[in-house]
Amino acid sequence: MKKILVILVTLTSTVLHLQAGGLVTNSNQSATYYRMLARGASMSGDAVYYNPGGLAFLDDGLTISLNSQTIWMQRTLTNDLATLNNPEFIGKLFVPVFPGIYAAYKKSNWTFSLGFNPPAGGGSVEFADGLPMLENTVSLIPSVLNIPNVGLTTTGYETKGMLKGSSIAYGIQAGATYKINDKIGVFGGVRMLLASNSYEGYLTDIKFNPSAPALAAYGIAADGTMRSAPEFLNAMGGLLETMGDNANAAAMRALAAGTGDQFLDAKQKGNGLAPILGVHFNLDKLNLSAKYEFNAKIKIKNETAEGKNAMNLYPDGKELRSDVPAVLSLAGSYDIIPALKFSLTYIHHFEPQATLESWDGAQIVKRQDLIDHGTNEYMAGFEWKLSKKFLVSTGCQWSDVGVKDTWQNDITHNLDNFTLGLGAAYHINYNLTLNIGGLYTWYNPVSIGGTAAIQGTAVSLPYTQTFDRSNKALSIGIDYRF
Repeated sequence: MKKILVILVTLTSTVLHLQAGGLVTNSNQSATYYRMLARGASMSGDAVYYNPGGLAFLDDGLTISLNSQTIWMQRTLTNDLATLNNPEFIGKLFVPVFPGIYAAYKKSNWTFSLGFNPPAGGGSVEFADGLPMLENTVSLIPSVLNIPNVGLTTTGYETKGMLKGSSIAYGIQAGATYKINDKIGVFGGVRMLLASNSYEGYLTDIKFNPSAPALAAYGIAADGTMRSAPEFLNAMGGLLETMGDNANAAAMRALAAGTGDQFLDAKQKGNGLAPILGVHFNLDKLNLSAKYEFNAKIKIKNETAEGKNAMNLYPDGKELRSDVPAVLSLAGSYDIIPALKFSLTYIHHFEPQATLESWDGAQIVKRQDLIDHGTNEYMAGFEWKLSKKFLVSTGCQWSDVGVKDTWQNDITHNLDNFTLGLGAAYHINYNLTLNIGGLYTWYNPVSIGGTAAIQGTAVSLPYTQTFDRSNKALSIGIDYRF
């Protein structure tokens, strides 16, 4: 009996181990991206973000691009651990407005530009019914609350869990482009990033169904119905005290406290700067471009509500590095015929070279060490002018994510994916263009094996957890030239 009680105290110390964070750099920053995807050689309004060197070849005057996106994403975690009540955990993300606002003013050889968008993050995901990382160990409680010598049997559990996390980094970009000659434009600028994360969650109402008729003589109900874990264990602790078994009574009291309600309410804020360089070569039908965004060093600071820091994961005032990694973009476009344009873009994210820290409750974890190589994105798109006013476009994108299996967890998991975009543009008049587009992303599921165990016992069960996602989004935007 004593051994079981010590084991259960150990068990409760791992029930609420939460971890969040990860790589969230976004490529989707305009409606034109949605309908074409390969925008690295853009020479229209969204070039402020995708190809600032190409702004050298705009018409003189002011160009404004206003864009809004609506995004739906679902994360599905499937865990086949035999003791779980439900193997599937679903997180839903909905972003009603994801803005991209760009302005460029060109006069002779100089173009000055401003941009506002979320280069990283931009959504809130909620697992309304909890996560495997919250529930796996709780589901093993019945396995160790079967003690034949006292007639105690337990077959089931209940609990309520929820975790909601949001992450966004707004970017304010400013810079200048200079047209060296009719063929070459160069850009220099900077982006200020304002990062904000929040985490809310709970694990409450842990119950199990102990059955031990003999305990009725001591006033403890254990008739096989669901009982509050803290209530039952405190009652057992009181009984053991009356029997003089103070060591086990203390262990029961500690276990009761460990299965009590736990809450999380934490926010993180920080900021950083990222210099940006760009160049564009205009070779008649062929356009080539390159852009490099430097690593933005961001130090975030915890703001945690008193009494709502489950497992000490977000100590109030704790500071961590959460950089936005450097990015290299190489692109080209070619006018196959006057009405048909083909574009290619390659983007590399220097994620292993960034500093990405998290706190595991006791020490800082360097998550960049869990990355084999930076993410590579390959994009291709076509744009076909059906008339002077109307054009259609399509594009595809393959993203090769370089994380190790040890990177993947319930909150932070990154999967290789393929995206297809489709849309159109309508030139309302010479100055005003309407862009609309939609995209869908397919992800390659990743399955990782593990073992759920309670230290010091024979309770050890294997499981396989599969990470999957789906994503769809729509965007609308207008480009206006003054």
